[in-house]
Amino acid sequence: MPRGESSTLELVESLMALRRTLRCVEHVGEMSGSLGFAALGVLAYIQRNEPTRATDIAKWVGVGPAALSRQVAELEGSGLLERTPSPVDARAQLISLTARGLEELEQAYARRTGMLAGLLEEWDETDIAAATTTVNKIQEVLRAGSVSLGPKTPHTPEGERR
Repeated sequence: MPRGESSTLELVESLMALRRTLRCVEHVGEMSGSLGFAALGVLAYIQRNEPTRATDIAKWVGVGPAALSRQVAELEGSGLLERTPSPVDARAQLISLTARGLEELEQAYARRTGMLAGLLEEWDETDIAAATTTVNKIQEVLRAGSVSLGPKTPHTPEGERR
């Protein structure tokens, strides 16, 4: 195996293990709050990009329009978001958070931040900042690279804010 492949394989295995671990942590987080991980991701995207179109949310989350439509309908039915007609495209609707949606999102983030702070209590601010930088670099490279893999792969929409 060429030298670079060994390190890359190790990174792939580490990322897969991290993904499994995150799912376990997310499951615990979901049990303590009303918002599931998928709903939290949708609401967080809307908050950063509101008002936004459902197609942009679907691309970011990496799901098809039908799956997202069900998620949006459920969140709208729960009073967490609202749809309004687009002023530039009569066929489209724009999605925004309601005041209740923003409150639920903030509470979910507070719970998850508290949980993670407890799990990382041995880390100092330097460790947390370094991990954040590394995770963001990986995420940015993977998202940018995913655009070239095909239209069904999630990508970062134009003008996205963080």
